Amino acid sequence: MKEVNYEYPLKSTWECSVIISDSGFVECKNQDSSIIDNHSILLRFNYTSLSKKKPGVISVNNHVLSTKQYFEAGQKGIRYLNITGIKNLKDISITCKNCKISSNSQLLGFKNPDLTSGPILIIAPHADDAELSAYGLYSDHASNTWIATINTGSNLQGLERQYIQNLDTDISLAEKRKGYIRSWNAMTTPLLAKVPMQQLLSLGYFNISSSSVLNTPKDIVAHSSISDISPNDFRQWNHVKLSNDTHNINSGESLIQDLIELIEHIKPRTILVTHPEIDPHDEHIASAIALHLALQKSTFIPENILFYVNHLQGIKLFPYGPEHSRTALPPWFGSSSLLGDSSCYSHALSYSKQQEKVLAFDTMHDLRSKDRLEKRLKRWINQKIKKNGYQYYGNHSYFQTHIKADEVFITINGDTFKNKTFY
Repeated sequence: MKEVNYEYPLKSTWECSVIISDSGFVECKNQDSSIIDNHSILLRFNYTSLSKKKPGVISVNNHVLSTKQYFEAGQKGIRYLNITGIKNLKDISITCKNCKISSNSQLLGFKNPDLTSGPILIIAPHADDAELSAYGLYSDHASNTWIATINTGSNLQGLERQYIQNLDTDISLAEKRKGYIRSWNAMTTPLLAKVPMQQLLSLGYFNISSSSVLNTPKDIVAHSSISDISPNDFRQWNHVKLSNDTHNINSGESLIQDLIELIEHIKPRTILVTHPEIDPHDEHIASAIALHLALQKSTFIPENILFYVNHLQGIKLFPYGPEHSRTALPPWFGSSSLLGDSSCYSHALSYSKQQEKVLAFDTMHDLRSKDRLEKRLKRWINQKIKKNGYQYYGNHSYFQTHIKADEVFITINGDTFKNKTFY
């Protein structure tokens, strides 16, 4: 049995010790459970898988709600169960399948950020990052949400990977078309959630790495295969005017300046961005670094930074389990962070909201994977023979992993993010 502990530098608003009895009922030993309102609640416990192949399933039940959260097969260690939304601990019971949990556990409460106090700005490295991480959140605050998509995401591994086969016979034309389509996706999908068109921006950058933002910000970054490409090729739908509309330079410095201008124009109380220590995608890391450098020069600082994670190093199919199950924080194995202590926010999605999120994914061309015979056969076996509970709404794995009952974020104060160096 492999021992793997999830450790986070979390600082909760309150904590209490709990006992989970043999019958599965939870008793809070030293805390009034009425304090759980307006808080995100995690149960920290020792987990032991009882199967080398089947995932552990932990169900939380009461007379109103029944939810399931899935965990790794063949592992043991510290894990976190998301029980946000439970009104009274005395009314719930916990049952386990293919796993067992420790009777002595810790309940952690995190006061939810006030997302109604001002505008929300989502920094999306690519089209679909905002939807994967926060469609439920931004649709619940649509009139107050701004989304800035940084990169066109135009690179192709080959002509056979273009969205419409045989449409282009030249790789440079195919990649430029892909960038155009993904920019169109970024500018139109949020309209499904009633985010105003005037609050959506496609910045049109390409191949902006963490190094080009941090080490060589003034250098112009060229496209690997397209000579006649620039950010303005993908900014035609923007309503907010930025200085790089005139300069039209693809560089780290231009991106940082765009973010400064957007922050001072929008004055967001909350900014969402990828977590630079957990999400390994370099363009995602670059987005967080660019935001950090922009805040150091900005006259306005947000109250809250919410970090999301859309990629994990060496871990696939997280959040685990079928569509519509619950999830908590992503796997992380460090007890400290260069960003310091953090909080947690779990945003609940109703079943109908999760269905809307499926539709939003379906509008993204990059999530339209091919339905190969081998994949269809494996899914048929898993669904009909093994009865694994998956709906398989789409061919891309994101349709399974990211259609969940929660969108969960690591949060810190805006001033803290501005003043901490994490690179």
